[in-house]
Amino acid sequence: MNKGLKIPLIGIWLAALLPCLALADAPSNVAVGEVDAILKFCAKTDPRLEASVARHLAVLTGNASPGARGSAQYKQGYDLVNDALAEVSKPTALAACSALP
Repeated sequence: MNKGLKIPLIGIWLAALLPCLALADAPSNVAVGEVDAILKFCAKTDPRLEASVARHLAVLTGNASPGARGSAQYKQGYDLVNDALAEVSKPTALAACSALP
C-alpha cells in the first residue's frame, strides 16, 4: 500500500461509513464489521482510546441487528478492514486513531 495513503485510511473509512450508518435504520452487517474492525484496531493501537471507542461503537452500531456480529457478512467486512489495517505502521496508526474524539 502506498505510504501516503496509510495515514488517512482510517479517517476515510469512517467518513465514508458515517453517513450510511446515520441514515439507515440499522447498519448492514458488513458495515458493522468494518466499523468494529476500525475502532477495535484503534483501541488496540492506543489503549487510552478504549472509552472513546466504546462510545463510538454504541453510537455507530447500536441499531445493528442482534445477530449481526455472528453473521458471515460481518466477518467479511471485519476481515477486509482488519487485513488492510494490519499493513499500517504503529506510528501511522497512532496518528490516524488520535483523530477519534
